[in-house]
Amino acid sequence: MSLKRTKNKIILSFVMFSFALNCFANEDSLLMPSFKSKVQNTKQNSYFNLANIVEGILNNEQKPVEENSADKKSQTRKEFIQITSKFNQGNASVAYDEYEKLIDNIEEDNALLAISKVFYEIGFFSLGAKSVNKIVYKNQFFNIISDLEKSYLPKTALTKEEEIYFAKLYSSIYFDNSASETINELISKKSQYQKNDFYHFMLSRAYFGEKKYSDALTSVNKAISLAGNCIQYQIYKIDVLTALKKYSDALKVVEKLEKTQNINFAQDLKIKKEAILAQITKNDSQRKYHTVKKEFLEGNFEKAKKDCQNILNFDKDNSQIITMYAKSELALNNVERANSYFVNSYKIDKNNLETIVGIGDIKFIHKDYKNAVKMYKKAYNQDKNNYEIIIKLFNAQKEYAKYPKEIKRLEQKLDTIPQGEYLAYYMSAISIAQKNDVLKEDFLKKALLINPNHENSLGGLVELYLKNNNFELAKSLISDTSLTLEKNYYYYYLCGLYNQSINKRREAIRFYKTSLNLNPSFEIANIKLLKLIPETDEEI
Repeated sequence: MSLKRTKNKIILSFVMFSFALNCFANEDSLLMPSFKSKVQNTKQNSYFNLANIVEGILNNEQKPVEENSADKKSQTRKEFIQITSKFNQGNASVAYDEYEKLIDNIEEDNALLAISKVFYEIGFFSLGAKSVNKIVYKNQFFNIISDLEKSYLPKTALTKEEEIYFAKLYSSIYFDNSASETINELISKKSQYQKNDFYHFMLSRAYFGEKKYSDALTSVNKAISLAGNCIQYQIYKIDVLTALKKYSDALKVVEKLEKTQNINFAQDLKIKKEAILAQITKNDSQRKYHTVKKEFLEGNFEKAKKDCQNILNFDKDNSQIITMYAKSELALNNVERANSYFVNSYKIDKNNLETIVGIGDIKFIHKDYKNAVKMYKKAYNQDKNNYEIIIKLFNAQKEYAKYPKEIKRLEQKLDTIPQGEYLAYYMSAISIAQKNDVLKEDFLKKALLINPNHENSLGGLVELYLKNNNFELAKSLISDTSLTLEKNYYYYYLCGLYNQSINKRREAIRFYKTSLNLNPSFEIANIKLLKLIPETDEEI
């Protein structure tokens, strides 16, 4: 399953970049489904075949785009799809040369940042560097560019020929189901690449593809010993250890990586941690809590809420689950229902940190800043390194307009917030800023300033703009999400939201259906779809 998720992210990065190029070429085409049958039968955690996806896109190209073939950006998008198809088929050398030429036709900084990540992921490191070097406003993206290099660049520099060689093997593992042949090929090169960290990483991937997890672990450990701090290898090791059911060891790697404050993997690490804790925890109640928290961190609030309710049907006094239910309701902007559940949870356990913060959130939203400060201080005394609490306490203190020295001290802490803590701004946006659009936009933009690729913050901003009828801003931001989203079911969900907001209900239904076909457990899309269908006389 971990390999599937890793593979999914890589392939969908390709697919979403192709949408980015299209949306710049023709804004209206962004908001119409570009392909149907091939992708709609693909599940979120399935093995993808990029050739089929590309074929599906090409077969369903819209006529306005075809007729506008002279448009530079439309042509660039078509070229990208065609090159990617060649890469998928194992023509890595041809793909490399054509990708290199393609970079010259891309002008948008966000597009260059997105495609650089794609190239780093597949091992075309020199192309990733070329894309980054072409970014005009590098200072704006300095931290995330630096983290991309720390995350992916091997210690041993590869020649162009070596990049192509390993990329071809990468294609064999992920797109041609030829992991066994790849193992044999790599072993035959062992003497030549014995001290090459990326070689051992590729060998680990091949072993993983064959479910030879012990061999995969040996190889990735060798890669790590040679490379030192390449974060991609260590993230991958978590998946290998999880496949071996060595959950305690996997948790140690997660906790070690958390200290690096890496921007690119910050959310992924939190999600992996909860998944591991769900496996390692013996207590049934705790195990369920970690499973639901994982869903919450993924932004699937409706699913988290639904699963909490199912647990509470049999365990009504589970304060942790009651609090997770309340947090999900609050994230969905159901403030009074959230308040009721936070209060009930607090009656059961007055020391649960998440409950204390939740009570503070409700006080803040109700403008009871005195008691919000009181609750946040109680939480802060439990965990003085929790930046979500620091952000909330700082904002509550400002509104309460007392203790200026404490406000200044908190402000100084926020001035040095670690890069990987950008999620604290997002979590604040979906809690204390629910009734304050100005504050919500501020928090989301602060999160995106640190990590322009954070899909949940992008999605939150889209929803905020749609709520306020800022349709052009929403459309523009959806274009940005098509550049950066690694989960394209979420891209279709946002397109559905947009079309629903401008009363194009049938189009919205099609987008929600596509989103659900890609990720059947994305509960909020399902709810919106079921509400729309009776209004539109559309069949499910």
